[in-house]
Amino acid sequence: MRPSVKIVVPCRNEREWLRVTIDSILDTTRYPAFSILVLANGDTVTEFSFLDRPAYREKVRLERVAEALGVGNCINRAVDLGDAMYYAFLDAHCLVDQEDWIDRLVDCLERNPRACMVQPEVLQFTYDGNLPSGGHVESQRLIVRYRAYSIKWQWPYGGPLHVASVLMEAEGSEPYEAMAGGGMAAFASSETFHRLGGYDPEVSGWYPETMDYCIHGWLLGYPMMVDPTVRVYHRVKTGRDAQTGEDHTPNIIHGVLRTAYKYLSPRRRDMAEMLFRDHGLDREVDEALVRVEGGRWLEERHAFLRERTRDDDWLFERFSIHEDGHGIRA
Repeated sequence: MRPSVKIVVPCRNEREWLRVTIDSILDTTRYPAFSILVLANGDTVTEFSFLDRPAYREKVRLERVAEALGVGNCINRAVDLGDAMYYAFLDAHCLVDQEDWIDRLVDCLERNPRACMVQPEVLQFTYDGNLPSGGHVESQRLIVRYRAYSIKWQWPYGGPLHVASVLMEAEGSEPYEAMAGGGMAAFASSETFHRLGGYDPEVSGWYPETMDYCIHGWLLGYPMMVDPTVRVYHRVKTGRDAQTGEDHTPNIIHGVLRTAYKYLSPRRRDMAEMLFRDHGLDREVDEALVRVEGGRWLEERHAFLRERTRDDDWLFERFSIHEDGHGIRA
């Protein structure tokens, strides 16, 4: 018997793409023991009635909350220790085309039981046109822009929203270690995800929650893996879908500084702050620091320092994160 897998699909105003994502999973996947939980949060436009049809009832469950939780807190809310052996986290605008994609990811984690996360090869695509109600993806309109395998910190930041670089080349044909997953599609064992405390609960809105989670994992001895044999398509939003009117900068800054305060040395914590200030974001940094200092970072840092097996010197050297010339005193 294969171990159980819970697929979590956070959804906020995804419209027809949620249905397309669910259809892609159900039509393609041949794994015998999976379920899907759609967690709609702050969603005011998506039509969910299709989930009441018999074809969906057996595998798919919908949970709705009024507030927008952000992806990390949405996933945290969707899982409980013991509800499955493994988790798959997919954005609600993904497609799969391999019948054995779950089998491959389960096998990867079983071969690498200490991995905190596995990211597949993610094909970032745009779609030429809109999906009509009840419509299907037309392959000729799907345009693959690039492949994403992992992310790593980019110091100095290229801009307030560019704190990480995307690695677009695989390091080989077999699973390998990388700094962090990008969050579009991720796989983890339930035990490890809960052992590491899930995603940072104090960060809301849009933020690369996987970076914080994977840094935590690496420094406690839980590596992040990439499996290039597994393929997931992820839609890059354009046009109206991309124009949400939300300013992600406050959550980006707050999230990065939360990570720095929890896990990095005081020197690098100061550097993380100064790299934002160098972009003229003094007010935003000051506001983020008020949020950080009002949270539980010190308690979390003390617990982390008791358990860590590696320090941030190791992390920066292992992943060749450049930090010279930023004017930070040793």
